Amino acid sequence: MQDKAIAAIGQWQLEQKKDLDEVDLYIENMFPGKDYQMLLLVFEIINNNGGLKCEYKGIDIEKVSSEKEDYRKYAYRKGAARGGDITFTTKLSNPVDKKIKTLKETTFKKLFSLEKDFPEEIEYFKLIKESFVEAESLIKTELTELFEHFDKNEAITTGLSFKIIEANNEKFLRDYKIIKSIIIDSGVSTKYIHAGTESKSRLQICSVTGENEEDIYGFAAPFKYSSPDKPGFISGFFNKKSNWRNYPISSKVTLTVELGRKYIQQNITGYFYGHEYMLVPHPIIQTDIEHLEKIIFLLKTAFDDEKTAKKEKKKRAEDRVQRLIAEEKNYFNLDILFYKEDKKTRAISINLMLEEILPSRFRQLFIDVPETVNKNKLFKNAITIKKELQDIKFSYQIIINFFSSDFLDVVNKLFLGKKISDKYVYENIIKLIRKNYNESKSSENWVEPTHWSVKKAIMLISYLQELKIINYNKNYKYMEEESTQKGKSSFNLNGFNDFVKENSNFLDSDIKAGTFAVGVLVRFLFDIQNASLGSTPFENKLRGYKLNPELLMNVYTEALDKIQKYQKNFYVYTDLREVINQYFIVKSNDLNKMTNNELSFYFVAGLELGRQFKNKDEIIKQ
Repeated sequence: MQDKAIAAIGQWQLEQKKDLDEVDLYIENMFPGKDYQMLLLVFEIINNNGGLKCEYKGIDIEKVSSEKEDYRKYAYRKGAARGGDITFTTKLSNPVDKKIKTLKETTFKKLFSLEKDFPEEIEYFKLIKESFVEAESLIKTELTELFEHFDKNEAITTGLSFKIIEANNEKFLRDYKIIKSIIIDSGVSTKYIHAGTESKSRLQICSVTGENEEDIYGFAAPFKYSSPDKPGFISGFFNKKSNWRNYPISSKVTLTVELGRKYIQQNITGYFYGHEYMLVPHPIIQTDIEHLEKIIFLLKTAFDDEKTAKKEKKKRAEDRVQRLIAEEKNYFNLDILFYKEDKKTRAISINLMLEEILPSRFRQLFIDVPETVNKNKLFKNAITIKKELQDIKFSYQIIINFFSSDFLDVVNKLFLGKKISDKYVYENIIKLIRKNYNESKSSENWVEPTHWSVKKAIMLISYLQELKIINYNKNYKYMEEESTQKGKSSFNLNGFNDFVKENSNFLDSDIKAGTFAVGVLVRFLFDIQNASLGSTPFENKLRGYKLNPELLMNVYTEALDKIQKYQKNFYVYTDLREVINQYFIVKSNDLNKMTNNELSFYFVAGLELGRQFKNKDEIIKQ
């Protein structure tokens, strides 16, 4: 990932927010993305005959909005688990005694250690501590009583801070220089100190500026790709003091890097089919600030729209960002980082990183190829939802359905145009079909119908073929069969011929067309058995769709035998038998060119799509 791009975003933020104070980089939102409440212990500084005194005035409650940045005034920054938070602002829980004790014995003590630097403000806080100690029992009682009236959500999203009244003016912790200093020192120190170990150097090359810099920090990486105690994406954490060698960032760019990181995490991160990811944009010309602004605005708007769409449960919400990027020209590229974040250490484990992806690749993946695939009439009115026929349209939900355990690995190959083995594709396709088939037999819960899965599998195959990710026989020409049948036929030969020609990328060899035709024949047998017996006992012969060449040949011969027993007018299947003879029996040696999973899938595809090759009179009878 290009830290220069992150720093460039940070620099842009600095220019956008000229009134931004450095402290605001290190102040944290206590409950990001949520509305919550802050309980304020109110203290008033009073001029008492030329002297000052402080009185505790009670508790105010303020609502903090997730959509605003008013949380800054409370000056919250998370501290160590045992040492309390960095300032007086802290998350509150019941019982309140522990928090009150920490404020009294730890937080005030840290503050008073800076008396030489901020003597005037220290005098105020000494008065506040006296008032705090005097009113300690009352404060505990009032906080406890408030907690008793909180609902479940309020009880886990409540903070505690101070409000100080000076000369009738309300002040919050961020208004005091000493508090700002403590927060900035805490933020900056994390760039070179970790768990008591310091990692700094001088006059070394900074990874952002590319030049020798005065001070180099060892823990200033914009994203913690690993914890220094637990190796992650960056290797070589054998000596924490030398950590700066892995990620050397100079003190002069830590501000812009921090700003860039914060902006990215708050505005251009999201979920792609359950996988958290972030985007880092950079113009083709690095100094092109105008295009950088355009890119950032584009991405922020896209992520905001996607979040709104998901809340409103709109379709295709998952790839809104990708489709919007796809509409742009190649004046920028993107680093895409899929990751998991440790909520305690904030270290991120990188699952996949794609670098310098152009909008034109997004266009191929999310617009051009899906539009080509969707044109196949097989996917028109292909499924029924709430008694309404609907089209199947390609989305990456199909990818995750068939490659759930290896989704990101497949995404990597798709973005980079790397080949995927046909064997692997068919293995995953038939695995899902078998799983759904078995569940449909043993579970009362809804399971996706097999003919849906088959059509989606064909769509997946077409998508991968269009991207040249899997191999197929582009030059295959199906030699259309002509009817030799005399009299009435149950099999629509012309419909079958048209289907094979229209799907020559899917049925790209004689043996695939023949195996598909065997599946069609078995579907006809199922319908005959169901009409005669009310069940399909022949289904047991299919071994849960775990077939091989020998088993498939047996399935065919036994199916023929059964049809002869059930059907007096066996000649009605003459055309179908002729197709099977030409493309399955004659080509049976080619069965060994397919894996068992591939063979099984083509058979199941014929089985599930077979009814569409019945003549209309036969369909009406069913």
